[in-house]
Amino acid sequence: MKARNELLSIGIVGTGNMGTALAGGIARRYAPESISLFDIDADKAHRLAEAGGHRLCESLKILVDNSPIVVLAVKPDRIIPVLEEIHKSIRPDTVLVSIAAGVAIGTMLRITGPSAKIVRAMPNTPALTGEGVTALSGSGRITAEEMERVVSVFQCVGRAIEVPERLMDAVTAVSGSGPAYVFTFIQAMADGGVKMGLPRDKALLLAAQTVLGSAKLVLESSEDPITLRGRVTSPGGTTIDAVHVLERAGFSGIVIDAVESAAVKSKKLGEG
Repeated sequence: MKARNELLSIGIVGTGNMGTALAGGIARRYAPESISLFDIDADKAHRLAEAGGHRLCESLKILVDNSPIVVLAVKPDRIIPVLEEIHKSIRPDTVLVSIAAGVAIGTMLRITGPSAKIVRAMPNTPALTGEGVTALSGSGRITAEEMERVVSVFQCVGRAIEVPERLMDAVTAVSGSGPAYVFTFIQAMADGGVKMGLPRDKALLLAAQTVLGSAKLVLESSEDPITLRGRVTSPGGTTIDAVHVLERAGFSGIVIDAVESAAVKSKKLGEG
C-alpha cells in the first residue's frame, strides 16, 4: 500500500455514485488533494471537493491538462460528448479510463484518435462500500506500468482484475449486474425467514450477513464453492433438504441462464 501523502494526480469527471466512491476510496489511500474533480453540476462537484479536500476544476480542459490519469465516470450516453470536448487536450501520456458500460475502446478511439491511451473499466456498485470489483481492459498503447497504476486506483474501492476486452460482456453479466441477483436472493431468504416467524429486521440481518460471510469464505479459502457447500450439508440434515428444493427447481440453471441473458443484452447494447 502506498503512503497517504504520495501524489498520484487523478482527475475524475462526474461526481455521481461511482465518481464519489472513487474519490473517497482514493483519498483513503493517497492524498485527498491529489484528486481533481469536474461535473457539469458545479454545485455537486463543489460539495464533494469541499467535503473531501479535493481540487475543484472549473472546466474539463483544466482537469485534463493537470491529470495524467483521467477517470470518465459518466453515463454511456455522455461519454462521446465528453471525449469530443476533451480530445484536443489529451497529451501523449494521458491515460483515459472510461466506466461507461457497453462503450468499446474502438468507439472511443474514433473520437480521440488511434494513439490515445484508453482503459475500459467495469466496476460495480459495492465499490460504494469499498468492496467492489472492477474489470479492466486497455488499448494497445497502454504500458504495463500504466495499467498497474490504473489497477491501483480501482483497488482503492475493492478488487481489480485485467481481462481481454472481448470478455467485458461476460464481466457485465457476472459482476456488473450481479449485485441485483444477490439483492434478490437476500430478499428471498429474508422473506422465507419472515414466513417462518422471524421479525423482518432480524431476518434481513441474518440473510445479508450470511451472504457476506459466505462470499468472504469463498474468496479466502482455497476450496471451490461446491466443496464449501458440502461442509455445511450434513447427511439427512436440514441443509440437504433445502439444497434439494433449490436444485429441483433448477436454481443453478436459472442463475446461469440469467448471466447468459445479461451478457447477450450487454453485447447488443454495445453494438447499438
